[in-house]
Amino acid sequence: MMLDEATGKLVVWDGQKAGSAVGILVLPLEGTETALTYYKSGTFATEAIRWPESVDEHKKANAFAGSALSHAALP
Repeated sequence: MMLDEATGKLVVWDGQKAGSAVGILVLPLEGTETALTYYKSGTFATEAIRWPESVDEHKKANAFAGSALSHAALP
């Protein structure tokens, strides 16, 4: 997830700017929620994250730069 600068709302990370992803959802959404719970820190399995299709390995590596989130491949 990333912050939409125009609206101030959290939206799906577009996969374009390193370090702009600031949160991870772990539950599916209906799209009508007025509030949601998300992780803003922690380490997650790279394989478990639903990345935008345009995201290559370099963008994945830097997606959460500067945040308290990280990811690593499963052993």
